[in-house]
Amino acid sequence: MDAVADATPLASFEAKWVAAHPEFGLALRFVGESGRRAQSAFACLVYELEHAAFGIREAQPAAIKLQWWAEEFARAAKHEARHPLTQALAEHPGFAAVPLALWYEVIAGALAQRDPEPAADRAALLDAHAVLYRPLGAIEAALFPSVDAAASARVRALARSLRDTATLADALRDGRLPLPLDLLARHRLARGDLARTSAQQVAALREWLRALASEHAEVAASGAHLGVLVAANLHADRWRARKATRAEDPLATLNAAFGQLPFDATWAAWRTARRSSR
Repeated sequence: MDAVADATPLASFEAKWVAAHPEFGLALRFVGESGRRAQSAFACLVYELEHAAFGIREAQPAAIKLQWWAEEFARAAKHEARHPLTQALAEHPGFAAVPLALWYEVIAGALAQRDPEPAADRAALLDAHAVLYRPLGAIEAALFPSVDAAASARVRALARSLRDTATLADALRDGRLPLPLDLLARHRLARGDLARTSAQQVAALREWLRALASEHAEVAASGAHLGVLVAANLHADRWRARKATRAEDPLATLNAAFGQLPFDATWAAWRTARRSSR
C-alpha cells in the first residue's frame, strides 16, 4: 500500500510528515499491514509533539497545543479520543497498558525543550533532549514490545540534535544552543559567533557532526532492536552527518541531505522489517 495513497485522516498526517522526513515514507513501505496503522500513528504523533516542542516559535501557542495533547491523552485513556492519531493508537491492543502518567511525562518533556539551558557537553545536550524522548521510547516499547526503548530514545535525541544543527540560525533565534559549550570553548567561539560563517565555525560544526555520526554508528553496532521507522531514520541521519562533515559548507550540505535518502536507510528498513516478522 502506498504510504500516502489512502484518503483517510491518518494518511493526511502521513503525507504531511513524509514531506519533512522522506525516510518516514520509505520505512512505511516495509511495515507489515497488521502493524502499519499503529506504527504510522505513533510516528506521526511523535512528529506532532516535536513540532509543538521545537517548531512553534511563540511560547503561548506551543503551551496551549501541548496542554491540548495532555487533555487528549486523558480522553483517549477513557476511550474518548478525538484526534485521528490517538483514535488510531487507541485501537492498538497495547495502548491500554500505557500509564497515563507516561503520556504526561512526554508533555512535561516537550515543555522542557522550550527554554533549555546551554549544555556543558555532548552528554548533557543529548540528556536534555532525552527528557522528551525517554518516555516516548517507553511508550513505543509498550505498544511494540520488540523495540528497545533506550535505543529508540537515543536515536530520536540524536535526530533532534542533527535537525537543530541544520537549522542553526532558527535554533539560536528561539533560544536553543545546538552545540555544547565545551565544543565552543575548544574553537574559541562565543554563542553569537555561531550564526556567522568562519573558519572556527566550520571546524566546530565538523567536529560536532563527526561526534553525532559516531553516536549513530554506536547505536547501529549495538544490535539493539529498533522499529522500522526509527531504524531508517538512524541510518539516514548517520549518512547525512558524515556527508556534511566532509563538505566545504557543512550547514548547506546538511540541509540539502535532509531531502535525500541513502541506500543504507532502505537496507536498514528492509532488515528491520524482516527481523520483526521473525
